[in-house]
Amino acid sequence: MQLNNQKLFFQQFVENFFHVGAVLPSSSALGQAGAAYLAQRKRSQGAVRVLEAGAGTGSFTKEIVPLLQAGDSLDIVEINLSLTAYLKQRFQRESAFQTKGVNIHLVNADLLHFPFHNYYDYIIFSLPLTNFPPSMVKEILTLMIEHLRPGGVFSYVKYIFIGHLKYNFGGATVKAKMDENQAIINQFAKQYQIERRAVLRNVPPAWVHYWQKPFVSR
Repeated sequence: MQLNNQKLFFQQFVENFFHVGAVLPSSSALGQAGAAYLAQRKRSQGAVRVLEAGAGTGSFTKEIVPLLQAGDSLDIVEINLSLTAYLKQRFQRESAFQTKGVNIHLVNADLLHFPFHNYYDYIIFSLPLTNFPPSMVKEILTLMIEHLRPGGVFSYVKYIFIGHLKYNFGGATVKAKMDENQAIINQFAKQYQIERRAVLRNVPPAWVHYWQKPFVSR
């Protein structure tokens, strides 16, 4: 399964670099870091709703599912049809993906056109933001914050070295786009970021950023 996982992921990376931002599936260490605040949930919190955006072959999903309890809900959105089909097979075949009393919805959809009906306590996001046009980055992040409950946590991954390589070897257009994207991300981070962690046990190494939506004061 692991070999097939890597082969499929690399194939999709080559065919669809716009939506697949890494060469290999994420490591368990990166998946655990992405779900770290879900793992720290308090018992008093009760049932939670979780959104995983950009599930790929399920590296993060595999770390998320064991953290869920009866009554929880997990919405998984993946735009790539081949990866969605592969992930569906993992839910059918692998013990790590089995749950009891958890509502899981796996949807093949564009995140920008996903019919949101819920607000989420945790959003775990692994789409390659730096690959997208700046207008799309702003639209996606606005959507994520809008659908995060007050007090909820949004986590996203940013690879440590890939961005520098793209910037250093890209032309003026690439650099301008990356600068604009980073400025947009920085605006959100200034308002919401509470922590970031480096995950070195991944190819490539990555930062995981955590944002929290504040409670509305009365």
